[in-house]
Amino acid sequence: MYPSVLARVTALLVVVVSTAAPAVLVAPGPARAGEPVGWTPVFSDSFDDAGTLPPGCSAYEDGASFRREAVTVSDGRLRLALQRRSNGALVAGELQCPGVAQQYGRYEFRARVPVGAGIESMVLLRPVDGTARDHASELSLITTGGQDQALVTNGDGRGTSTKTLTGHFRDWHVYVIEWAPSGFRVTVDGTERLADPSVSTAQRWFGFAVTAGARTGTPPPSTSLPAEFQIDYLRVWAFTPVSSASPPSAAPSIVDGGLRPPGGPGQRWSVWLAVAAAAMLGVALLALVIHKTRPHRPPSSHRA
Repeated sequence: MYPSVLARVTALLVVVVSTAAPAVLVAPGPARAGEPVGWTPVFSDSFDDAGTLPPGCSAYEDGASFRREAVTVSDGRLRLALQRRSNGALVAGELQCPGVAQQYGRYEFRARVPVGAGIESMVLLRPVDGTARDHASELSLITTGGQDQALVTNGDGRGTSTKTLTGHFRDWHVYVIEWAPSGFRVTVDGTERLADPSVSTAQRWFGFAVTAGARTGTPPPSTSLPAEFQIDYLRVWAFTPVSSASPPSAAPSIVDGGLRPPGGPGQRWSVWLAVAAAAMLGVALLALVIHKTRPHRPPSSHRA
């Protein structure tokens, strides 16, 4: 009886181990978006804490049109508002992040800009030295009626260049601004829209603003106000001295909800199969010990 049981247990063990081993060895870990080569994360903010601005950032106030109350965090978004007061004066919002100023940086954010004549939504890279204006860069998004455009201004300290990008910018988009020794790049939803070899070497801070800009003029009465420039998340990296010449990664970011949580079904089944294999091995070994150590009765023909 015992040899038969042992043979059956051994056969079952072989089947279990042959099934479990590959699953244990190749079961994928959590799907993570790899960090872009040449960059070290500084911070990531998905604006889940109402009223809390990103680290190193503050609302700008100039005593005139820019007011702190025009920069808020609520419902998982950073909001910069352009408002019209009862006396007709405009109130605008600007977020500045001098606490994370750096030489070179990578900035990823998901944003939606307001639509209306006279409204300009801006993404800022400004030199810490406010007098070094030739080192300023910005992405200006303007959506008026059926016309959308993005203006990319890039300053390298010797001069400033401007390029106009066409597209439908009024919807939600993921933007990446990469400022590295190899060049200044802008991507929208993973597609490179600008690559400029001219780069600033100055320390610069990052920020957002919404205003009635010099390019757009004053919003007419037909423009619905208040209007909001909304940011869903922001990720900031610092440059590390490894090649960053390749285009920015288009992989979904952690705060964008593009990751599968760890411990998925595949991993759990692999663990259970491994446990079952170990248990069956124990049963087989126990049966073998019993079979080898129990006293054997002689055949009936040998009995007295």
